[in-house]
Amino acid sequence: MDQLHLQQRAIDALRDLLARISNEDLPVITWAVHSSPDKAALSGFCDAEDSQQRRMDFEVWREALYAERQPMKAEGESGSRLIATVQDNYLDLSIEIIAEI
Repeated sequence: MDQLHLQQRAIDALRDLLARISNEDLPVITWAVHSSPDKAALSGFCDAEDSQQRRMDFEVWREALYAERQPMKAEGESGSRLIATVQDNYLDLSIEIIAEI
């Protein structure tokens, strides 16, 4: 039942985030809901075709959520992964923003 409640809270958070897109002129990104305790409950993937745009989308969302940037992770020879995380204390869940650059 805990996983179900976690997903329900993540959907509530996602609903709020999607409403902010038009109000705050935020870029559209891909969202995923997770129920595993090893992952953030809600992940936003900056997946624009251009790596520079992905980086800009990442920064816009990071600032909008007041998310803390995590150390950059190397992704082999193909590039790096930007990650920022924030804890939504009201809904008691973690949110992360990810961009492959």
